[in-house]
Amino acid sequence: MSNLLEIKELRVHFAGFSPVRGVSLAVKAGEIVALVGNSGSGKSSLGMALLKLQEGVKLSGSILFNRQELIGLSEEQMQKIRGSKIAMIFQEPMTSLNPLHKVGNQILEVLELHAQQATKQRVYELLKLVELNDVKRIYESYPHMLSGGQRQRIMIAMALAGNPDLLIADEPTTALDITVQQQILTLLKTIQQKLGLAILFITHDLDLVRTFAARVYVMKFGKIIATRVPEKEEKKQRVSFAGSSKLLLNVQNLQVKYGAFTALEKASFQLHQKQNLGIVGESGSGKTSLGLGLVRLIKSSGKIQLLGEPFSTFSGSKLRAARAHIQMVFQDPASALNPRMSVAELVQEGLKVHQPSLTVAECFNRVADTLKAVGLKKEIMHRYPHELSGGQRTRVMLARALILKPEILILDEITAALDIYTQRNILLLLDELQVQFGLSYIFITHDMNVVRQMCDDMMVLYQGKVVEQGKCQAIIHHPKEDYTKALLQASF
Repeated sequence: MSNLLEIKELRVHFAGFSPVRGVSLAVKAGEIVALVGNSGSGKSSLGMALLKLQEGVKLSGSILFNRQELIGLSEEQMQKIRGSKIAMIFQEPMTSLNPLHKVGNQILEVLELHAQQATKQRVYELLKLVELNDVKRIYESYPHMLSGGQRQRIMIAMALAGNPDLLIADEPTTALDITVQQQILTLLKTIQQKLGLAILFITHDLDLVRTFAARVYVMKFGKIIATRVPEKEEKKQRVSFAGSSKLLLNVQNLQVKYGAFTALEKASFQLHQKQNLGIVGESGSGKTSLGLGLVRLIKSSGKIQLLGEPFSTFSGSKLRAARAHIQMVFQDPASALNPRMSVAELVQEGLKVHQPSLTVAECFNRVADTLKAVGLKKEIMHRYPHELSGGQRTRVMLARALILKPEILILDEITAALDIYTQRNILLLLDELQVQFGLSYIFITHDMNVVRQMCDDMMVLYQGKVVEQGKCQAIIHHPKEDYTKALLQASF
C-alpha cells in the first residue's frame, strides 16, 4: 500500500528556534500511526506544520500528501486541503469550540466550507456517527453545557464533516478520565475502519497507543529517536502500608451538597502518618468535592477530626490556623497560580498569612529551601507562571503547600496533562518528600496506575457514592463491584 502522507527531513523554524529538526515519517492510507513524545518534543509543532496553521514559520524539507508537495503551496491552495483532505482534532475542545455558538451551528459552518451537503440533517448524521444520543438536544447545546467526552466527540464530528482522507488527532484524550479515554479511542478506531481513514495520533502517553496504532514514532528534542514500540514497562507497586500509631485524619459520613444536588454521599475513612489514600472515579463522581470538603473550602456535613481535634467545627482564625496541617494542591497549576505574581510571591503567600512575624530574609530563606526540596533552583524565584513548564508549575504548587509544613497533602489530579516522563518525575519527588517530611497523601485521580504505584488504600466513587473501599492491592487484584472492574479494565 502506498503512502498517503510522507514527510522527509522536515524542519520547522520559528524566530531563533527550531522545534522540529529533520523529521521523516510516513502514514499509509487507512493506517493508524502514533507520534509519541514528552512536552516540548516538537510533536504538536509537526502536526500544525502539516496544515501550515502557524504564522511566521518557515518550513523546509518535504511534505508529500497523496503525492502532492504541500511545502510551497499558497494559502488559497492550502484552504482547499484543510478540512476536506486533512482534518485536525485539537487538544482542548473547550478552547477550540466557540463558546458563543451552538455546537450544531459550528458543525454546520464546517459543512458549508468543505462539503456539498450542508444541512441540519447531515449534522445529525455526523453526531450519530460519533455515537452521541439525543442529537437534537446536542445540536442546540452550547459547549459549556456538554461534558468533556461529549465536547471531544463534537470536535471529531467537525473534523469528519469535510470527509477527509487523513485525520490528525493532537492529544484528543488529554484531561479525560480513563474510561472516557478508552471510549474516544474505541470510537476513533471504529470510525477509521468504517470510513477507511488514516489517522496520525499525537500523544505523550505511550501506554495509550500500544494496542491502538499500527506503528509508533517516538520523538524527542525535535527528532525521531525510535520507530518501534518498546516493551511495556512493569509499573512499580507500592509496598503495603504497615500501620502507624499516629492517626492524622478521621472522617465520618462526609457529605457535600450543591443546593438540592448531592455531590458526595457519606464517605468515611481514616488516614495515618505516611499512609496514602487514593480516591478514584470518573469525572463527576465527587472526587474533587470530597477534597474541597475535607479542607473546608466548600460547605459539607459530617465529622472531620484532624490531629485529634474537631476540625469540622472550627471557624475563623482557628480554622485558618488548622488548615496549615492539611493542604490541597489543585488540579490545574496554570489557572491556580496567579499570573501576576512571581514564584517567590506565590510560594511565600501562605507564610504571610500563617507566620506574619517572619522577616523578609527569613521568608526568602524558607522559600529557597522549599523550592530546593521540590527540585527547583532559587534562580527561578523571580520568574512568572507563564515562563515555567508544566512540571515546574506543579512543583511550585507543591512548594506553596509544603512551606507551611503540613502533615497531609491532598493532591487533585496532580499528574493530569503532564507528559509521561514528567509524571514519573513528580511521583518520584512525592516519594522523596514523604520520606523527608513524614507526609501523608490523598490522591484524587482517575489514573489507576498512579493509585497502584503510590497508594496503600483506595476508595472508589461513582455518582457521589462510595462503591468500593479497602486495601489498594486487594481491590486491584480482586475487585468486587462491576464499576471498579470497568475502571481497572480501562486502565490495565
